[in-house]
Amino acid sequence: MRTLRTCPLLDRPSASIGLDAAPAPWDLRRCAETGFVYLANPPDQHLFRDEFAWEVTHEREANRRRRREPLLHALSVWTKTVRHRLLRRDKVAVLAADLLRTAARDVPGPLRLVDVGCGEGTLALRVADRLAPAVAERLEPVGIELSNVLAHRADRKLRTHGGRCIHATGIEGLTDLERSSVQVIVLSCILEHEIAPLPLLRNCRACLAADGRMIVKVPNYACLARHVRGRRWCGYRWPDHVNYFTPATLAATARAAGLRVVRMSLMDRNPISDSLYAVLGRDPAAVIADKEPWALRLAA
Repeated sequence: MRTLRTCPLLDRPSASIGLDAAPAPWDLRRCAETGFVYLANPPDQHLFRDEFAWEVTHEREANRRRRREPLLHALSVWTKTVRHRLLRRDKVAVLAADLLRTAARDVPGPLRLVDVGCGEGTLALRVADRLAPAVAERLEPVGIELSNVLAHRADRKLRTHGGRCIHATGIEGLTDLERSSVQVIVLSCILEHEIAPLPLLRNCRACLAADGRMIVKVPNYACLARHVRGRRWCGYRWPDHVNYFTPATLAATARAAGLRVVRMSLMDRNPISDSLYAVLGRDPAAVIADKEPWALRLAA
C-alpha cells in the first residue's frame, strides 16, 4: 500500500501539477502554491528498511544505468574516483570538520556529530581524519540509519570510536538525543528520501545546540543537467527519492522548520552541479506553528 501525500510544506490538500518525469506507477507533482516538487505516492516508510533500502536501490539503479548508458556510466564512475581518491574532494566531510573546529574553541567536553542516514558510518571517520588529534579525541559520533544491514555495520564501526548507531528513522532516532546537545548534524543525501521532511528538520532543530549547525546535501532540481537530460537525469531515483529541492524550496523548507540559511553560496547552489548544499542554523526568532508555518517567500 502506498502513502498518498500532499505538499510536504502544507498541512492540508493543495492544487498540484502532474509532471511527466516518473515512470508508472509513480506520480511526481509540483505544488501550485509552494513550487515544491514531490512524489505523491511513495512506498510506505517501513519498506525502506529492506525492499527499498539504500544499498538495494543504489545497486539496482547502478545496474540499470550501466546497461542503458554504459559509456556515460563509466565516465561518471571514473569522475567520482578521481574526485575522491586523487583530488580528495569530500565537501560534506570538509564542512563538518570546519564546523567542529569552530565549535571546539567554544564548547568544552565532547563534540557531538550526528549523521542522519549514516549508511555504514564512514563519514564520521573521514571527518575525524581531518581534525587535529586534540579535537578528534573529543568527537562523539552518532549515526542514525533505517536499513537493517547498514545500521548493524555502522554501529560496530562507530562504537570503536566512542560512538553508536541508532537503528531508526531520522525522525525517531533524533528523539533519543538530548535537546540542544549536538554541535553538527549532517543530512547528506537523506532529505530527498524523507516522506516527512518538516518533522525531521524540526527534530534536528530541537537537538542542535544554540550555535550548532546542520549540513544538508540534496540533488539540485534546479541544475542544468535536469533540463538537458530530462527523464534520464541522475537525480531521479524511483521510488526512493520522494522530494526534489531547488535552492528556493530548500531555503523555504528550512524556514518552515525554524531554521535559517547560514550558508548557501553560489558554489553550493552551482547550476552546473547535480548537488545542492546548505549550512543551516537555528533561527531564534522562529515561532513553530502547527499549521502552515512555512510562510514561503521564494524570491527572498
